[in-house]
Amino acid sequence: MAFTRLFLLLSLIFISLNSNAIGNAEQPYPEFTADYNATWTGGWFPINVDAQRSLRYQADGTAVLTFEADSAIAGLKEISTFRFLENTIQPLQYRYLRTGLFKEPDRNQLFDWQQKRIINGDTQEIFKGHWSDQVQDNLSYNIQASIDLKQGKTQFTYPVFDRSKVKNFNFQLIGFEALKTEVGTLRTVKVEQIEKKKHKKKTYIWFAQDYDYLLIRLEQKQKDGQTYRIDLTAAEINGKKLSKKSSN
Repeated sequence: MAFTRLFLLLSLIFISLNSNAIGNAEQPYPEFTADYNATWTGGWFPINVDAQRSLRYQADGTAVLTFEADSAIAGLKEISTFRFLENTIQPLQYRYLRTGLFKEPDRNQLFDWQQKRIINGDTQEIFKGHWSDQVQDNLSYNIQASIDLKQGKTQFTYPVFDRSKVKNFNFQLIGFEALKTEVGTLRTVKVEQIEKKKHKKKTYIWFAQDYDYLLIRLEQKQKDGQTYRIDLTAAEINGKKLSKKSSN
């Protein structure tokens, strides 16, 4: 169902050893709140869903990244709790919660860095053979991409634990663009997700250079011609605000 696929795409944007680190200034990425609108086209009529992403730090220095999308017939919430080892995210827990039409089950994944294992937090089942020292969860890798772009990287691969196994997500910076958006024209870098040759879908992501490489737009074109697009509509990050510009 297109509606369900739109929610699942939304969830993509939106996967420390020194546990006494406190304060936003000491962290590789600042707190933020960002609002988005997602549109699916390719059927009889377009479908729109509003969503929000936010990052907050707790007193012990751990971070909580939340993604929420709601509509009258379905809802989705993802929560990633992680810490930093220098400039690298180490996920601690990932939760996937859905309501309404979603058939996919909830997920609760725990990342045990001492024992190097991933655990089903509800059943205590261990996902054997799927550990990586660079592992990201299905939400945290988006923030890791912003951090890596800030550091000047142009290619990056993240082993992402998705559902029950690790999958490599590969990205390549392909250019710079003055992007017209609802919040104005922004200087952005354009990144492509590199798929295997057998996959015909194309995914592009734009990040704002002047706003800590916050995700501004994500566009995915499926091989059947359907298009999914996510656009920033408002944000507050690092003391800066972005809001809709008047059409007048």
